[in-house]
Amino acid sequence: MRKILLLVTLGLFSLSLSAQPELSRVTPRNDLTQMAREPFQVFDNVYFIGQGEVASYVIETSEGLILIDTMWDLPGYTEYLLDNMIALDLSPKDIKYVLILQGHRDHYMGAPALKEILNAQWGANAADWELIEADLGPYSPPRDLVIEEGDTLTLGELTIEFEITPGHTPGTTSMRFPVYDNGVMYNAYFHGGTALRLDDPEIVMEFIRDCERIKNIPNLDVQIVNHYDIHPQGALNLFERAEVLKNRQPGDPHPWVAPDEIVRLMDELIAGAEEVLANLE
Repeated sequence: MRKILLLVTLGLFSLSLSAQPELSRVTPRNDLTQMAREPFQVFDNVYFIGQGEVASYVIETSEGLILIDTMWDLPGYTEYLLDNMIALDLSPKDIKYVLILQGHRDHYMGAPALKEILNAQWGANAADWELIEADLGPYSPPRDLVIEEGDTLTLGELTIEFEITPGHTPGTTSMRFPVYDNGVMYNAYFHGGTALRLDDPEIVMEFIRDCERIKNIPNLDVQIVNHYDIHPQGALNLFERAEVLKNRQPGDPHPWVAPDEIVRLMDELIAGAEEVLANLE
């Protein structure tokens, strides 16, 4: 069945090649000959299907799948993403939503090919929809969902709570949702863009306020990241953490469950943003 599904999916992909914008440039960050990684299950309901520099995830629910970010558009990426899903017994035809958390190319350029294959609704914040549509033009995915502060998305038993956290892009979108480890629930926070890239003082101050608020959210247990090296100083990166998870013994803690690291990361982001703000004044 896996082989049949893959052949059908790739057949559809070949038909979609004519509906592609100009391809991105190959760099060390997006070259799959260097960046391909094995997919893995992070929690009962969360799967990593990204590459060595930028992440893409699938969230599983009883009513279908939610794909988070689409990575690049270079040759092989669509097959790579779909192969990774199939390797984890996840069917691409079960994707109900595709959420793009930031309007940078490494997070949305896979969309033109995938929109020709998937029967899914697409979501991003309005400010980042503008970035995506300005870049992709007619190849952009449809604006099915315009995510705003305080919105929620429910699929099956899962409800995602959205927050708009600008700073990396104007409409960077973050999410709060439950994850499960052998049935035990933890509260996860997925920040859509922790690196401050904008130099508008008002946005920098908003970024600082957001980080202060996030570090004080009660009972946050898990930080999900969209680049492998997002972590506080001294903590494991995404793939080091994955190796610990792979070798975890019964009774060992889950390596993603680290509430103190969320606070430490936010403190580091605040300090960096305050330095940026001081240089802007």
